[in-house]
Amino acid sequence: MKRPGPAKKGDVKGLPKTPASVTPLAPKRVQKVATARVRNKPVRDSKPIKASKAGKVGLFTKLSPEARRFVAASRRRKIIALLISSSFALLTMLILATMFTPMLAVENLEVTGTHRIDHATILKALGKQVGVPLPMVNTHAIADSLAPFALVDSFAVVSLPPHTLRIAITERQPICIVTVAGIDYLYDPAGVRIGTASQSDNYPRIAIVGDPRGSVEFGAAIDVLLALPADLLGQIATVDAKSKDDVSMRLRGNAGQRIVWGDGSQSVLKSKVLAALIKNQQKTDYVTFDVSSPTAPVVRYGNF
Repeated sequence: MKRPGPAKKGDVKGLPKTPASVTPLAPKRVQKVATARVRNKPVRDSKPIKASKAGKVGLFTKLSPEARRFVAASRRRKIIALLISSSFALLTMLILATMFTPMLAVENLEVTGTHRIDHATILKALGKQVGVPLPMVNTHAIADSLAPFALVDSFAVVSLPPHTLRIAITERQPICIVTVAGIDYLYDPAGVRIGTASQSDNYPRIAIVGDPRGSVEFGAAIDVLLALPADLLGQIATVDAKSKDDVSMRLRGNAGQRIVWGDGSQSVLKSKVLAALIKNQQKTDYVTFDVSSPTAPVVRYGNF
C-alpha cells in the first residue's frame, strides 16, 4: 500500500501555484510602540545653552581663522569710520560756531609800525574790523582801508585769539632827497614822497628836474643806490644821473671824491671794486674812482 507523499505544487485546488511572500508584522508593532514611548517621554536634565556661549559657538567656533580675521578687521574699520565721522562733525560744528557767532569776534584792534603816519587815524580807518570773527577777517578789506595812506608800503595781519587782531604796518622808507620847487623832500625807491627832509637827514641827494615819478634819470640813480652795500650807501653825498648810461656820484667829506659809475650793468662787481678802491685812499685825497669798466678800474688824482 503506498503512503501518500507530499502534495505537489498545484495539487491543492483553489490555491495559486506560487506561494506569496510572507511579511511578519511583529517588528512593525514593536517599532510603533517604541516610537510612541519616545514621543511621550519627558525631557530630563536638559541644560539651557547660555546666550554668550551660543553666540561664541555660532560666531567664532564655527568660523575658520581667515573668517575670524575678516570679521575682526571689519569691526575695526567700522569703529574707525565712526570715530572719523564723529570728529569731522565736531570740527564742522566748531568752525561754524567760530565763523558765525561772537565766540572769536574782534574786540581789540592793535596797530604796530606807525612812525610817520598818525596812529589814531590808522585805527579809525580800520574800525570796520571790530566785531568781525577772526576767521572771517578779510585782508582785501583791510587793504582797501589802508589804500588812502600813501606811506603804507605793506602790512601783515596776525590773529590773537580770542578777541585781538594785530595789524603790523611797514611804512615806506626814504632812500634819497630830491629838491622840488626849492623844497627838499624825502623819496622812497618807488618815487613816492615820504615827507619834508630835515637837516639831520643824511640821505643821498639826486639831481633831477621835475617830478621823480616817471623820471628816467631818477630810476637810473635809484638802481645804482640799491646796488651799493649799506655801509657804502651812507657815504654817498650826491648822485648825478644825466642818463641811464651816465651816472656819477660824490662821496661825503671835504675832498668830495667822485665816482664814475656808468650804466647799471655789473652792479655787484662795481660795488666790490669801488669798496676796495676807497679803502686804499684817504678821505682827504682828491681822487676820482672810475668803475664804469669794473674789470679795468681807473683811479685819477686831482680835483675834478
